[in-house]
Amino acid sequence: MDVQITTLTPFWTGGVEGTTDRLHESGLIGSMRWWYEAIVRGLGGEACDPSQSKCTFDAEKYQKSSASTPLQRLRDAGLCDACQVFGATGWRRRFRLTIINDQTQPIWKDAQPLNIRPPDRTRGWFLPPGRMGTFTLRLTGDPEAIQRIAALLLFLEQWGSLGAKPQLGYGAFRIDNREDVLAVAKQANWNTISVSQSASADPDLRQFLFFRFDFTPRQPGWWTNVPGISRVSIQVQPLVQHYNIVPVTPALKNAWRFGQKWNCADEQTIFGAALPNRQRGRIVATWAYLDPGNNRWCVHGWAWLPAQSQTASMLTQTLGNATTWNQTLNVQGTLTQQRPRTTQDVRQLL
Repeated sequence: MDVQITTLTPFWTGGVEGTTDRLHESGLIGSMRWWYEAIVRGLGGEACDPSQSKCTFDAEKYQKSSASTPLQRLRDAGLCDACQVFGATGWRRRFRLTIINDQTQPIWKDAQPLNIRPPDRTRGWFLPPGRMGTFTLRLTGDPEAIQRIAALLLFLEQWGSLGAKPQLGYGAFRIDNREDVLAVAKQANWNTISVSQSASADPDLRQFLFFRFDFTPRQPGWWTNVPGISRVSIQVQPLVQHYNIVPVTPALKNAWRFGQKWNCADEQTIFGAALPNRQRGRIVATWAYLDPGNNRWCVHGWAWLPAQSQTASMLTQTLGNATTWNQTLNVQGTLTQQRPRTTQDVRQLL
């Protein structure tokens, strides 16, 4: 299956000397696995943490298994639902992903990052020059695995992202041959995911909140009034003219973080921290991009809600405050949210 992709915000997959010299398959597969694990857990299945190397394929146990289905034999052989598709020690990935027709290019020439610094911030956010354009993902391998990857990509197109640095707003995309991919995705059978009662502290789609903000600016230069943009307007203007993108992510995160009174522990859990232990934040919002589907500007993203119900409720209310969106971006828009709470809700998103 070929999946034809157009980037909507910059892509970052890593490369030589800390730059993205081209799109690297490994950078895309890593993000796809992370999301696939979250989906598996959201469906009640087992997904290990690959960094801990818990899953190892045992060929002898596979041969001795009396299970009636191949998937159950794989579980008996030591593979969780995610590793069965993405591979583990002794078991190769069930699909191959190759990037072809890479027509992406850096959105500015030099490697100097763009520093967006909202008012009252001393350092701000440093945004490296990701790549934009078109490319094709060629998927070959096990048909069932490809069907699930097709469904995964359609889900990420609407709610998630591909590649690294999603916390900086990178990785939004559009699937150009969507009907072809949808035809394959509809064949995916998620009922073979094993149902487990064990709780997990790892990402689970039932603990996520997804959001989307659509707006039509009243003035062409609306983006110059976004906090932190005016001081770098010379660098941002070509991004608006050539790519229809505006790096609004720092302004939104700044408003959410400092527009509420969070206690110290909750603030670090939600927004991340560098010291004493590096911790990634739980909120992702894309840059603003012009959605070719409805010719409106859009920001979409998600939050991995904390386990504490009170903190999760406060974060949900913060992200759902349309006034904050409108005032921060200086526009009037429409905010929608999705909050899957059950395995059935997760299935509907797929």
